[in-house]
Amino acid sequence: MRGEMGRQESRGWIALLLAGGGAAVFLLLVVFLLSRGGLAPPPPPTPAPTSPADLPVAMVNGQPIGVNLWAETVLIDQVMSGLAGVPAPSPEETLDQLINQALVLQAAPSVETPSDEEVEAYIAALEAGWGVSDEQVVDALKGVGLDREAWKRSITRLLTVQRGQEALVAEGGTIEEWLTQERERAEVVVYQERMAQALAALFATPSPSPTPGPPPAPDFTLKETSGDPFTLYDHLAEGPVVLVFFQRCG
Repeated sequence: MRGEMGRQESRGWIALLLAGGGAAVFLLLVVFLLSRGGLAPPPPPTPAPTSPADLPVAMVNGQPIGVNLWAETVLIDQVMSGLAGVPAPSPEETLDQLINQALVLQAAPSVETPSDEEVEAYIAALEAGWGVSDEQVVDALKGVGLDREAWKRSITRLLTVQRGQEALVAEGGTIEEWLTQERERAEVVVYQERMAQALAALFATPSPSPTPGPPPAPDFTLKETSGDPFTLYDHLAEGPVVLVFFQRCG
């Protein structure tokens, strides 16, 4: 019973964090967390450090979604989906959710930054629902080149969006309806070629080194029994050569 509940809670978190417009699941997750003792829905994340090469992979009403944020979120999606035992969203779905998050944060900017205690409590609730330890999560993140701080940034953003969604729903309607209307009037530009280049670099795997074979035989010329010369490389040009050596009797 507990295992089934954990899987349901995991699917709820993944749908909210990664899929686009999952308000119904979002409400289920809120109910679950409140039943566990209550977590105050939080707010604006400290922006992750970016590199000079952090070009936008999308623009939302003139606000960039950097390739660094997107690539990090794609990897976190894969790790957390694996721990939760649910299929990971595609990179395109992850970007779509980041666009939705950007729209929510633009519409509800007056939010407080969640405390470290709130973020850690949320993480603990997720780990308990998945039945994994913090060490297992850290090891899984290391497997894709990330650390726990990257996950904390993602959770901080999630809590911020959650707070923004609650503020928007309080004004009437559902978050799905709001997002549908907002996506229709928003100026969203996605750089497909940049996405493809970033994905190629993100999931590039080094080519395995070829297994060294035996060194080639040196060329030589011998006389056949007929007295004609036999040159190895001349015959190799025509195909494989099998040499048989034997000692004459008598």
